Amino acid sequence: MRPLSDMSIRTKLMLLTMLAVATAMSVACTAFVANDARLIKEDMAQQLSALSQVLGANTTAALKFMDAESAEQLLGSLEMQPMVTSAALFEADGQVFATYPAGREEGPLADEIGTLHNHDGQMVVTTEITEDGDPVGVIVVRGDLNVLNQQLLHYSYIVAVVLLVSFAAAYLLASRLQGVISGPIQGLTAAAHRVSENNDYSIRVSRPGNDELGDLCTAFNHMLDEIEASNEALSKAHGELEARVAQRTHQLSETNGELNKEIVERKKTEEKLEQVHRELVESARRAGMAEVATGVLHNVGNVLNSVNVSATMITNQLGSSKVAQLSKVIDLIDEHQRDLGEFVTRDEKGKQVPRFLRVLTDHLVTDEQSLLDEARSLISNIEHIKTIVSTQQSYANSGGHVETTDVNAIMDDAVRLNSASFGRHGIEVVRELDEVPDVLLDRQRVLQIVINLVKNAKESLVEKEGQPKRLILRSATEDGRLVLQVKDTGQGISQENLTRIFSHGFTTKKSGHGFGLHSCANSATEMDGALTVTSDGVGKGATFTLNLPLKPAGVAV
Repeated sequence: MRPLSDMSIRTKLMLLTMLAVATAMSVACTAFVANDARLIKEDMAQQLSALSQVLGANTTAALKFMDAESAEQLLGSLEMQPMVTSAALFEADGQVFATYPAGREEGPLADEIGTLHNHDGQMVVTTEITEDGDPVGVIVVRGDLNVLNQQLLHYSYIVAVVLLVSFAAAYLLASRLQGVISGPIQGLTAAAHRVSENNDYSIRVSRPGNDELGDLCTAFNHMLDEIEASNEALSKAHGELEARVAQRTHQLSETNGELNKEIVERKKTEEKLEQVHRELVESARRAGMAEVATGVLHNVGNVLNSVNVSATMITNQLGSSKVAQLSKVIDLIDEHQRDLGEFVTRDEKGKQVPRFLRVLTDHLVTDEQSLLDEARSLISNIEHIKTIVSTQQSYANSGGHVETTDVNAIMDDAVRLNSASFGRHGIEVVRELDEVPDVLLDRQRVLQIVINLVKNAKESLVEKEGQPKRLILRSATEDGRLVLQVKDTGQGISQENLTRIFSHGFTTKKSGHGFGLHSCANSATEMDGALTVTSDGVGKGATFTLNLPLKPAGVAV
């Protein structure tokens, strides 16, 4: 069965009408039958009460004289009453005195006297018999309620016929009258279907009246007027649009050739840009190598200063040596070879020779020790220069390709290349290097980055006076990546400069060119890594972190 929402408006109106009629007629008929049942029951009760009172008055003498035969004859008169099914006459002590029909077995007398009640489909009336106010006995009369049920059944047949006639009349009236409502609606529906199927907006519906349906039809016609006008305007706009499209297509076809030329020129420009980019990358790499070389030369120069100092001191000491005075003493002894003993013991000059030789010996021993110390320092500085140069040569020969590398050795080499400056400026170097496994990376690039960071940290520490100067180097692995840190307790970085410090050309140094950190950041990015910086502000130091993959992309293990 289809739901009500899917039924046609005609069917809905019919159902609503029939339902309203059925409901009204059912309520009215039910009330009618219920009222008749009440009246019939009250009438039956009144008749049974009247019979019991009459029989009670007539059987008083029979009860008084104990004439049971007369009493049964009186009760037998009830045979003329179809509604009475049985009756019984009881003595005052509750013993059965007479019954109807005669000889019927009767149960004990109920305690309730003078009541009317239903029992086992029967109406029972119990009446007390008195004489001069004294109880003589009790009479019980029972009526058959089937009589009432038969009358109600008869009434039900009548009600059913009335309902059927009413339904038929309601159906006929509803089928005639529903067209007043469903007709215009069905006309609207049909018109809407024709409009949607044929796109014909000239269709109109007639107004059935001045009610809501008439207003609906008027609104529908107005809507079609608006749609028809909009459709005409749309058709006109469509024609204009087609003309514009044709014109625009012609213009596009003319400019297409120019675009093709621009594309060719752009590709050439992109190729040139790619070449420039490669050259810039190579320049950055060379600039990084130059930065390292500059650092190496700076450190070699510092060591050469120490060599120069040691050589100068040796030269000065040799120039002021007492050896020349020793030759004078020897000449004096040669002059007095024949009387050397007398000369030493008696001559005033000869007596001074032993003491002079002793003092001269002390001076020569002291000069010899000083010269040995300066010679050792000179040899140590020369060895330092050799170490710096050999370290730089080892990295210069390995640049440009990925190889298995000990990252902690890179950190140590970066410190070694600047060790002379650290000692001269009182900078404490703290190594917090974890046991990091050998990793695949471009050793030359990583060294360039670390040397640049260490050099910047050293310069920041040199500028800070009156505070502990500490440079901390860290290495670790985190989440499958290599982490290298260079931390200092130097001048720090302001918050506004943190976002610009890796920009090309940005520098806070008077003699800086702003290319070092920018080149380091680019190198880290090209190795699938990142270079970051943190600082709590000016005067609170800075921490630079180089994050690199343990296995760079595109490199087979």
